[in-house]
Amino acid sequence: MRVSVVTRWHYAAAIFVLGVAALVFTLPNQAKAVTPAHTDVMFVFDTTGSMGGAINEAQAEIQEAMTQIGASLPDVQFGLSEVSDYNDVINPGEFKYGIGDGFAPWTLRVPITSNQAAISSALLGLEANGGGDSPEAYGRALFESDANPAVGWRPGARGVVVLVADDVPHDNELNEGIPSTVWYENPFVTGVDPGADNTVGNADDLDWQGVLQRLIADGKPLEFVDYHGFEPYFPYWQNWTGRTGGAALQAGEGNLVAQLVELVKSGAGAALPACPPGQVRDPNEHCVVPPSNNFKIEPRISCAKGCHVVQVKIVFDSAGNVIAESVLDEEAQGSSVGQGGGAVASAAHPKAKCGKKAKSSAKGKKGKCKRPALIKQLSQAVVPGVNTLSLKLTGPAVKVLQTKGKLNLKVQITFTPTGAGGTPKGAVHTFVVKAPKKAHRKGGHGKGTKH
Repeated sequence: MRVSVVTRWHYAAAIFVLGVAALVFTLPNQAKAVTPAHTDVMFVFDTTGSMGGAINEAQAEIQEAMTQIGASLPDVQFGLSEVSDYNDVINPGEFKYGIGDGFAPWTLRVPITSNQAAISSALLGLEANGGGDSPEAYGRALFESDANPAVGWRPGARGVVVLVADDVPHDNELNEGIPSTVWYENPFVTGVDPGADNTVGNADDLDWQGVLQRLIADGKPLEFVDYHGFEPYFPYWQNWTGRTGGAALQAGEGNLVAQLVELVKSGAGAALPACPPGQVRDPNEHCVVPPSNNFKIEPRISCAKGCHVVQVKIVFDSAGNVIAESVLDEEAQGSSVGQGGGAVASAAHPKAKCGKKAKSSAKGKKGKCKRPALIKQLSQAVVPGVNTLSLKLTGPAVKVLQTKGKLNLKVQITFTPTGAGGTPKGAVHTFVVKAPKKAHRKGGHGKGTKH
């Protein structure tokens, strides 16, 4: 949900309407999905024996799928890999693995590339063979697709992983995080994923929940095409993909292309899940811990204690996003009100000078020159959507407008979200307000002019 501010100035009967298009804030927990400038898609095909129909259909129509995706998203690149299962796992437990010699749990066929012909050509080389036990090495395939540098994810691009499969992954308990109402069996043990060393019980074993969390942290939605899979498994995939910001769809003969296109578009525009507490997303959409010493100091106009210039400390995360603001040696300005947050607007005279009376106080001590406020400070609640701040000029501002016919305003607008962690966000905008022709009096006087 986005909040923009349209500012209206009231002077006598004249209304000055100014659009503040640059001041737009996103309310907490209401992020709106947007189309990314760059999208990378990694297709991961299960090539065990039961997947022959999906592979044949993809070989015939993958080019059409990529064409449709490219027509919907700007700058899309694709990659291709295949997943099978482990063989001859060193396992001290009772679970037996075995797909047969000559098969690898995961194979990268084409890194991320703009060469769609390379994807089509590599697909023609895929064959559906083997199978062995029911679960497959999906955890290993997703881990490698995300973390293996050979994949070639482009910096700054939205990464989407599309798994076309029909089974479930290896794990010591697949029911973890799944509502008990849809459990297939309890416990649901499919054997620990042994990782790259093919040995259960070592440090590189892959926990399925950990693989999903890694996709979440790295900002890569998982999209799942269930191709004639076992029906009781589908609710599991809906849950797993949903955690990452992705989705699961069931496909049958003849509609694989449509499902691939829909899922890629959904993943590219998905609002990513929140990062763990204390972390933020960097430009690559990875969850990172922001540094605590990255900040700058800049001057701003404050009307917390009479309008004057204050020094504001702005703290950034590693992605350059503002995560905190504080006024040095001053009381923080504004407070949030209402359901959506609060907006505060104020302005001071940009060229105020000290007069003789301002040079000393009643006690004879040297006083400070105060800049006269040009608009009356306003604080109001705002809601999602377009909001209007109706501001009125002060007496000094009216005099300038009457005398010169125009008025330069530098306006500080601050938005403070409600709820925990609501950090004030502000912007300074400069406007020129012109008086109606009848309201302008040369030198402040004009015969027969009413205001």
